[in-house]
Amino acid sequence: MANIVCAAFIENDKVLLVRRAPHRKWSPERWDRVGGHVDKGERLDVAIVRECQEEVGLTPLVLEHVATLYEDSDLKLKAPFHVYAVRHWQGGTPSLLGTEHSELGWFSRGEVAEIDLALSGYRRLINQMLGT
Repeated sequence: MANIVCAAFIENDKVLLVRRAPHRKWSPERWDRVGGHVDKGERLDVAIVRECQEEVGLTPLVLEHVATLYEDSDLKLKAPFHVYAVRHWQGGTPSLLGTEHSELGWFSRGEVAEIDLALSGYRRLINQMLGT
């Protein structure tokens, strides 16, 4: 089973999203949360901190597990997306690191309604985290 961890950084009623680079195989050019695959033997909490540091230079201080989602096509539930809300972190302002993403931004609930997201279940969760 491939475990995936995803962080939704929340600040001032906005969520931080990263746009997947055009060369990515899964959901290219769609907006996603910070995160990635869990390494073999790695705990979920360790993986999400590592991914956040690698992708945007932030270190989550408090993790709130909000859901486990699956792609609509994952009928056998083999690749869970473990989604965490992050409201406290170190590292200041996020910045893109590496080549996995082409841009990042903070989005309000209304703005999230207008963009293409990497996973269909993200929109509902973001609305919940932003207080709808």
